[in-house]
Amino acid sequence: MAWLFIVILLILLWVVSLCKILHASRSPSKVAFISNGEAVFHKRNILLVMAHPDDESMFFSPTVIYLASRLHSIHILCMSIGNADGKGSIRKEELYQACAVLKVPVQQVKILDHPELQDGFDKMWSRNLLARIIEQEISSHGIDLIITFDNYGVSGHRNHCDVHQGIWFRKLFVAFSSYTYVNTLRKISP
Repeated sequence: MAWLFIVILLILLWVVSLCKILHASRSPSKVAFISNGEAVFHKRNILLVMAHPDDESMFFSPTVIYLASRLHSIHILCMSIGNADGKGSIRKEELYQACAVLKVPVQQVKILDHPELQDGFDKMWSRNLLARIIEQEISSHGIDLIITFDNYGVSGHRNHCDVHQGIWFRKLFVAFSSYTYVNTLRKISP
């Protein structure tokens, strides 16, 4: 008889949880990240993490243009100079030029040329190294939102996927440390 009580209790808990989720999804969000003019506007420190110069133009330019138009502070962290074809210095300069068009100040653009983060389909990047670099940028600029590739890396490029995995590796590390992170990466003391 006790098992019947437990089954009924679990079903009831499931129904209550489902109702709560459905109710929350129908009510308007109280987060005012991107203001529509009615909500309170909050300027964000945003970090765009990408693998190579040209990723900002190929994958993220509409997002960057919109966020810059809303006066959010955008920082770009590019993990390599994109030197797979020996044109890294040219690609680096092209990134700076693109950022000028996208209205991202050059002092908020960081392009790495780390020996363990070289461009290439066959080059695997360390999640741990990426997580450490990203954490340094978050701390030094007070970042509260990260934008990067999806788990497929948009185009399937290994370096793009590694950047995504580096951010998730960092998030998992943080989840088991002494802090809890909310979607906007704000630290909440335990």
